[in-house]
Amino acid sequence: MSALQDLPTSADERPAPNADVLFIGGEMPLWQHLANAVMLAGLVTIAVAVVWVMSSLPRIDGQVPVHGLELPAKVARDSIGVPTITARSVRDGYFSIGWVHAQDRIWQMEWQRRIGAGRLAELVGAPAVETDKFMRTLGLYRLAEASFERLDKPTRDALIAYAQGVNAWIDAHRHRLPPEFLLLGTRPEPWRPADSLVWQRMMAMQLAGDWREDLLRAKLATRLDAKRLNELWPGTTDGPITLSAATAQSLLALVPEAVRPRQASNAWVLSGTLTESGKPLLANDPHLPFQAPSLWYLLTVEAPGLMVSGGTVPGVPFHLVGHNGRIAWGMTTTHADTVDLVIEKPSADGQSYQIGKQARPFLRRDETIRVKDAADVTITVRETQHGPIISDLIGGARPDQVVALRATALEANDLTAQAFLKMGRAVDWRGFTQALGDLHSPALNFMYGDIEGNIGFMTAGRIPRRKSGDGTMPAEGWSDRGDWIGWIPFDKLPQSLNPKAKRLINANNQVAGPRYPFLITAHWPIGARAERIDQLLQDRKALTTFDMSAIQADLVSLPALELRDLLGSPTTADPRANEALRLLTEWNGRMEPDRPEPLILNAWIEEVWRGLFADELGEDFAHFRAVRPFVLIDALTRHRHWCDDVTTAKAESCDEQVQTALDRAMARLSGQYGASVVSWRWATAHRAVFDHPILSAVPMLSRLGRTEIETGGDDFTVSRGTFAPGRFQHVHGAGLRAVFDLSNLSASTFVVAVGQAGNPLSRHYDDQALAWRSGRGFAIGQHLDHMATLELVPSY
Repeated sequence: MSALQDLPTSADERPAPNADVLFIGGEMPLWQHLANAVMLAGLVTIAVAVVWVMSSLPRIDGQVPVHGLELPAKVARDSIGVPTITARSVRDGYFSIGWVHAQDRIWQMEWQRRIGAGRLAELVGAPAVETDKFMRTLGLYRLAEASFERLDKPTRDALIAYAQGVNAWIDAHRHRLPPEFLLLGTRPEPWRPADSLVWQRMMAMQLAGDWREDLLRAKLATRLDAKRLNELWPGTTDGPITLSAATAQSLLALVPEAVRPRQASNAWVLSGTLTESGKPLLANDPHLPFQAPSLWYLLTVEAPGLMVSGGTVPGVPFHLVGHNGRIAWGMTTTHADTVDLVIEKPSADGQSYQIGKQARPFLRRDETIRVKDAADVTITVRETQHGPIISDLIGGARPDQVVALRATALEANDLTAQAFLKMGRAVDWRGFTQALGDLHSPALNFMYGDIEGNIGFMTAGRIPRRKSGDGTMPAEGWSDRGDWIGWIPFDKLPQSLNPKAKRLINANNQVAGPRYPFLITAHWPIGARAERIDQLLQDRKALTTFDMSAIQADLVSLPALELRDLLGSPTTADPRANEALRLLTEWNGRMEPDRPEPLILNAWIEEVWRGLFADELGEDFAHFRAVRPFVLIDALTRHRHWCDDVTTAKAESCDEQVQTALDRAMARLSGQYGASVVSWRWATAHRAVFDHPILSAVPMLSRLGRTEIETGGDDFTVSRGTFAPGRFQHVHGAGLRAVFDLSNLSASTFVVAVGQAGNPLSRHYDDQALAWRSGRGFAIGQHLDHMATLELVPSY
């Protein structure tokens, strides 16, 4: 008998449903119906959410109508998500850059402009109020708005076209936004040219000379004599000015992360006589604090009268590092001292301040900060002729301690955006340097190469000339001694074209010799990275792009070797310490991720640093924790009085400090990494972490936006591995690496940390992380016929 004969032949023969079985549409109790409904609603909600979130990923092929585009354009993306835009006019080129930036990075752009405008609290609430207060006090966004009309017409047109492209994408994707907008329950506002211009002013504050050090010096000057102070900051000539320790401490804590000064970048260029191709090679890797997504976005744009390829910043239409088929350029920060703190003398009623024998009224304006889920906060900003009063942000500040901040980034007339547009269109050294004449802030060093074989270097930007003093201490506002009396003349800024050495190198080291007639800064970063690059280029010829990338990935730390030799081999009864000393004696100075020596030496150095300076600096040691190698070397050799611990009755020697520091370091490392010294690894502690500013704060999603990777290096290796003192987490380094081959610019290579995409769900969010760590770059914009191509067509 077949199985079909066993089936019921009529409804009467079918078995009754089991009332105890839960299924949809059967006979169930009411509570089961409700449970099913809730479960179904939950599944539908999850499905809709998944579809909605996934729809935020960019479309990369096919055809899409775009309102505001004048003529068809194409966006071809390669295997790592780098777009090549082909447009039919300059206007549509900039429009398409805006559209593509928004497509991949709209959340980053929204976050970035809100920081600059002091409107972050509207998104995240009370935790951002203090940052907003500081940014509103600086007034960067107001200055950006005002400076737009001062730009020339081509620059204004480019900024307008870019904003129109961003807004075209926003208008078409209001219901398909990245997940951050869903989490915070917001949507992007229309983009404005000032949103692009404010980023440059934020960067100018971050790349200024370290004015927070001025505050620390002023605070320490209240209890350290001038000789001791000069040993901590060699070269300081300004005398101390009265600034209470409480005010200085409060101001140190006040500065938000977005504008804290940073050291940054390597760049060098070689003449064709040193290269295999006979044409110049140029390498550049700008350094900034790590973030996710990366600050940098790679892009090529081609249109009649416009061709540029290289590194852009989402929110800004112009290439900051790149080539245009004829010239290539990269940059480092000069670390010029372009910020001063000015102590003003206010009247008793706080309505005016003193300039010479005259009283001038403070300029005042009210700023209202909207706060999510809380009441608005209103602040009154006071300004003097020197700048905004930042001490008003301190609760309970002394009325006679009025501190203004003067910075080139706060100058009303700033044409820097115009300079970047012109640089991208220059075809030779003369045109390039003329473009740099419009670059006002920040002060930057530029490396240059062209297809004719020329190489060059130039410092550009406004660097103040002071009537007296070196800017290392707060100035007296009521006198004119620290006043700015103009800028270093543009034609007197350091520059070089086709030097006899056939190479030019800068890694934030000093750009002018002792006979240079103008003061750029009183304190230059140490030149260890530049010295190492020079070592690696010595007596070498026939160099290739591969050789340049290998230098960018170099892990030898020259200061580490010098400190290793200085610390020597103290006598110890600890077998672990003796094993560590044996390893260090045979070590080559390479900060390799798999070796124990970098971990041993850095822990030891940190303990020596703490032993020498923590006792006398007290609470201020927290601001002085990052080891300064040559200050430490001098303290162990020329200024040995630092070795005595002033908190003890016994006078400690430097040898004793070095030995006890080794014991402390070994105890610390053994507790963290185990008893086997040879099994320790630098990369166990030294990991580059790229955190998303929003997702990192959401417990269930924190891992989604985070990229973490083991790395080598330290603060002084060419492959920059700056770490957080005490924890060794890698927090600062190259966000972009580029190598330009002037014999074939289309073969130039790039890599960003950590990927092109801003959406954590994209495969391009961190797909360059491994290549970035190894220093391997990618050629972009090649083989367009084999890329995913999206056609943008005008929609009216």
